Amino acid sequence: MAGELSNIKAYNKRFNAFITVLSGDSGPSLSRARELDGILAKRRSGRAPALLGIPVTIKDNVFLAGYPTTDGSKSFSGFLPPANASVVDLLLDAGCIPLGKTNLHELALGVTGTSGYDGPIHNPVDPSKVSGGSSGGSAVSVALSKGPIISVGSDTGGSVRIPAALCGVCGFKPSQRLLSTDGVFPLSPTLDHVGLLTKTVPDMSYAFGALTGVAPARKTKPILGVPTRYFTEDMDEEVSRSFLDAVDALRSSGEFVVKDVQTEGDYARYSRARAVITVKESSMFYEKVLRSPELRRTMHKDVLSLMDGGLATGMTEYMRCMGLRGDAAHEAPRLLAGTDALIMPTSLMTAPRIEEILGNETGTIRRLLLRNTELFNMSGLPALSLPLVRTGGSMPTGLQVVGDYGEDGLVLSVAEKIWALLRAP
Repeated sequence: MAGELSNIKAYNKRFNAFITVLSGDSGPSLSRARELDGILAKRRSGRAPALLGIPVTIKDNVFLAGYPTTDGSKSFSGFLPPANASVVDLLLDAGCIPLGKTNLHELALGVTGTSGYDGPIHNPVDPSKVSGGSSGGSAVSVALSKGPIISVGSDTGGSVRIPAALCGVCGFKPSQRLLSTDGVFPLSPTLDHVGLLTKTVPDMSYAFGALTGVAPARKTKPILGVPTRYFTEDMDEEVSRSFLDAVDALRSSGEFVVKDVQTEGDYARYSRARAVITVKESSMFYEKVLRSPELRRTMHKDVLSLMDGGLATGMTEYMRCMGLRGDAAHEAPRLLAGTDALIMPTSLMTAPRIEEILGNETGTIRRLLLRNTELFNMSGLPALSLPLVRTGGSMPTGLQVVGDYGEDGLVLSVAEKIWALLRAP
């Protein structure tokens, strides 16, 4: 653990991935490592915890008892949670060692990571570019780690999968409620998910199985569906090239059946509805902060603007959008008819430059980053982003694998198979 803590210390000033690093000889990371060494030395029989000694980083809206949890905001800079989040308890019980609390777009309300605590979170491949968000620090901590690592994030519209795609790591948003959100600052309780980030898909399968008991559901020749429009429109050049090359490789491999899926519905209405639900629910939870002139002065302008929009949204509009959420929960699984999983770009663009985003966090780029992820928060379906193979000096791109509700094991199995095939010599 000392080696990884030194690694974090070396890169964090440049990348701004952590808000709190749990370092020092008497800190919780090293004391936890010594505690696990003692447990292992005393163990005479039985199996060791499944994730014994694996480092974990924790998004700073997820409670770690007794340690600062800011939600990426100066409004909560003094908050020390009295208990762990449920997912943290699972990780500690499985033998993980916490290294620190990762940076995020303030209050988890942003997909670029530019409105992080004390400034933007920087992309691990090109620090002049964004990390994605809101779990940007989590993605960077995985990308820059020296060895296997797990990071915990939250995902309300794509906040695990988008930074995973932009930073070149794996991000999994499981079926809603499979990992509890207890002990996580809420953004939108209707749409919030807890997710994980890892370096590889096999690491994700192992970690997720250790926490939930869900194992990959192996299938000999999975059927993959490729949407014909909406999810594959407006791709930038790098995303288009990497995605189409991957689809061609999967088609020609003989390991999959790949077919087109007609997507003719008005999916943009679900995007609008998700935005309304998110800002309305978040503004209700954070209303005391928003009504405080002193705290408002500490908030990033893009987050404040979105929250104020939530305050101004009436309950009639909110309830209309909740009705659309019900429609999405019925319509999204229909896209999977006759397939085992959908595949699509996780994000329609690679990481933009930070200077392009500052002051424009809520514009067109936000919509392009969110388009392919947000429907699966509205519907609660499991979705995993895995990094596509990069060439030359290209930026990372991600392939999203989506399955039916409760078919998390099948999503993991399909993703493992894709991961292995695309990286075969």
